[in-house]
Amino acid sequence: MARAKLEVFEKRLVELAGFARALSHPARIRILRLLAGGVEVACMEIVAALPLSQPTCSRHLNELLKAGLVKARHRGNQVWFRLDEAALRRFCQSMDRVLHSGAS
Repeated sequence: MARAKLEVFEKRLVELAGFARALSHPARIRILRLLAGGVEVACMEIVAALPLSQPTCSRHLNELLKAGLVKARHRGNQVWFRLDEAALRRFCQSMDRVLHSGAS
């Protein structure tokens, strides 16, 4: 299968697709729900809340980190995660603007 030629698309569309890709798995959406409301949650609590292995949860958290939807804080040997509410809000607003701008 041919690879998508991202350079032919507007930068804002490519960035928006990156956010959407980060949300494209139910485990990632569940992680965001766990972090909603400004709470900070330890990695192991996230692992305990999901029916997935620790390495799989870490991969999903890494995708959310790369997209900028969550932030991580290291404390001792624990990693704590929180939702970046502003980034999620920007994503939603950008998607709304793109879908309703009338431009292709």
